Amino acid sequence: MRLKSVITTILAAALVLGSAVPAAADGEKILKLGWNKDIQTMDVHKTTDNYAIPLSIFDRLLEVQLNDDGSTELVNSIANEYSISDDGLVYSFTLRDDVKFSDGTPLTSADVEATFTRMFTLEDSVQTDFTTCIKGAQDILDGKTDQLEGIQVKDDLNFDIVLETPFAGFLSVLATPTCCIMSKANLEDAGSDFGLVPEKTIGSGAYMVKEWVTNDSMTLVRNPYYWGEPGSADEVHIKVYPEAASMNMAFQTGDIDILDCDFIDAAILESTYKTAYADQIVSVNRLGTYFFMMNTKVEPMQDLKVRKAIQMAIDRQSILDSIFGGAGVLVDGLYPAGSIGFTDENQGWLKYDPEGAKALLAEAGYADGFDLELAADSSASENRMNILQIAQQNLQDVGINAHIESYDESSWLAKRKSGEMSCFTSPWTLDYNDPSNLIDTFFGSPEATKGRSINYEDTDVMARVAAASSIVDEDERLAEYAALEKKIVEEDAAVLPLFSLQHQYVISDRVEHFTPHWAGYSDFNVYGVTMK
Repeated sequence: MRLKSVITTILAAALVLGSAVPAAADGEKILKLGWNKDIQTMDVHKTTDNYAIPLSIFDRLLEVQLNDDGSTELVNSIANEYSISDDGLVYSFTLRDDVKFSDGTPLTSADVEATFTRMFTLEDSVQTDFTTCIKGAQDILDGKTDQLEGIQVKDDLNFDIVLETPFAGFLSVLATPTCCIMSKANLEDAGSDFGLVPEKTIGSGAYMVKEWVTNDSMTLVRNPYYWGEPGSADEVHIKVYPEAASMNMAFQTGDIDILDCDFIDAAILESTYKTAYADQIVSVNRLGTYFFMMNTKVEPMQDLKVRKAIQMAIDRQSILDSIFGGAGVLVDGLYPAGSIGFTDENQGWLKYDPEGAKALLAEAGYADGFDLELAADSSASENRMNILQIAQQNLQDVGINAHIESYDESSWLAKRKSGEMSCFTSPWTLDYNDPSNLIDTFFGSPEATKGRSINYEDTDVMARVAAASSIVDEDERLAEYAALEKKIVEEDAAVLPLFSLQHQYVISDRVEHFTPHWAGYSDFNVYGVTMK
């Protein structure tokens, strides 16, 4: 009776929440979505998290197309065509001539120039990491100028982007939310209201924001000037459901059309949705990898044999099966399955072998084991804590006295950035589909590897990592990334890759087709939803 009472209460709460969602008019196709929390801004230059709305209301020069077989490819968006100079430094673009913002004004090269210039001149911009390769960007960040030399406008539809050094991943960067193209006139007119007030935040994407009730709901409508085929939904109604139980019940009662399974209890997914809704589950590979990090400067992990023993001691398949229901694949290298740079040649070598781990520990002089701290972020997901708990047991089984120490989020981040954290779990999902995004972040410089508490010491390898993104020949570049992956993970055991996961959704009977984000983000472009 107690369980029935709880369910009844949850259902009632869900129905109350759902009642605030606007009703559909006769004949209208309304797409209903649920978020577990509200966004903070629609301005991509001020956030690294809130991408759902920018993906839908802005356009980018290029887009990543997710194919039915799970592969991805770059396709033109508002860039009608482009070319790259032989030296890999000059990218010449021609815009479509029919692109308009939602106020009816045409999108031109001047808007592209204003967008990228703002990215570096905006005082609180958080989107400069992947575009400082543009010529003159660093001069702006250093306060030497406010003009971006690398964006060279020829006319309304033609412009060049000039880089300081070749960067083969640059086209992929242009397809990220970071590079949403904004209206120069709108930016000037809106001022500080841009990104916060719907009518002061316009784009050229398929949809526009009609209404935003903070921490409650948001309504999108079609952009009447959109250059492509109109979006399938007449309107998109988004409702905030902070609790997993209310999110779950909202789908059950028809108040959500696409249920993000990251937002509900994993047990509910297994017991309910994978049975009663098996034909309505949509899965996409997360182009990201879970890692078990090992600090190579912490005693005794400076010993290669100890690190290799840890790699062999942790039962990755057991973690994947018991925590994530097997929804993913083991990865033996840095790059996630399905991403550019992933190669089967670097897979299959890493095996769960506790007896082999014990033998290596004995060879290293640690037959009696040693103490090892596993650092937990108290604000992280329950799954990450569960991963640590299984790893702890696996390590104890081979004689390592592993214990979990919990830190609040700020202390955890500070300890990691100081390079003093011993072992921890770290998921990484690609920002752009290129191996440089991951390997540069972890191993591109002494500062990068210290900031991740890896403290990898091979400076020759780090120099190769830093240089790899400038290799113009694609086959040569990917061969070098594969060689670096093998050296860092297999030969030097600098990190333990665990697995790449799938991101699962459940769609309602009203949805004909749903294309998730290519990298498996919870944020996706609502233009990728086709209603029945």
